[in-house]
Amino acid sequence: MGILDRTLSTISRGELITPYIEQAVMMADWPPEYPVKVYNKERIWDGYFHPSSDAYSGDLLLYCKFHPELQKGMLKEVISPSLAMTFQVGSALHAIIQSMLIHLGFTTEEEVEVSYVNEERHTSGTTDIRKLTLPNGKVVMVDIKTCSKLPTSVRANYKTQIRIYQDNVPDAPDDMVILYIEKAHPHGIRDFVVDKDQEELNGIYAKWNRIIEAVEFNDTSSLTPCCAGPEDKKFDVCLARNVCPLWNH
Repeated sequence: MGILDRTLSTISRGELITPYIEQAVMMADWPPEYPVKVYNKERIWDGYFHPSSDAYSGDLLLYCKFHPELQKGMLKEVISPSLAMTFQVGSALHAIIQSMLIHLGFTTEEEVEVSYVNEERHTSGTTDIRKLTLPNGKVVMVDIKTCSKLPTSVRANYKTQIRIYQDNVPDAPDDMVILYIEKAHPHGIRDFVVDKDQEELNGIYAKWNRIIEAVEFNDTSSLTPCCAGPEDKKFDVCLARNVCPLWNH
């Protein structure tokens, strides 16, 4: 695909930031070197609900995760060499894209890896780019996803993740974009605009509040089961299967 065809395709799909980024990449005066700062975020649990992992998790799994006694008996996720490399390569690619966008003038170092803690909602997280400013003056929040092949749509949990960031990160812009980057040649770029959904977020915050109250009063009666028990495939992979109060009496 030629340069013009590639640009026209991004515009015809309604992409918001990709045409600007690709044009800037082609026209940039690249220096002999520029810094790339790699962040390893959200690998160690800090005791808060995280947009990337806890928005879609089941009630009782989260209950066990937050319960001071039950959490001790939860199984640990096995990090294989392959998974560890996936984490590191993903973090490095994120850093390269962030550093490129800083060099190209779309954002600044102060707007990259911006964290929040919301005590009222008991949630914390870190957004990839709080503010990316386009040449037309439009400002958007950006969440970067690396992939083997550019998708044709966005997974629901990715939309939810950036919505939670936008709703909790201080001074976040209203507009949100998920930016996909292909890891291999031809290193394609594609972005998807994400609309707000306050009803969805209110449901997630209500669930998280139920979890905290259930832990406080040691009462799971308000919680919904995550699976149907030992015969369910979900049970076999659940990290709380040995301590879940529903199946361990």
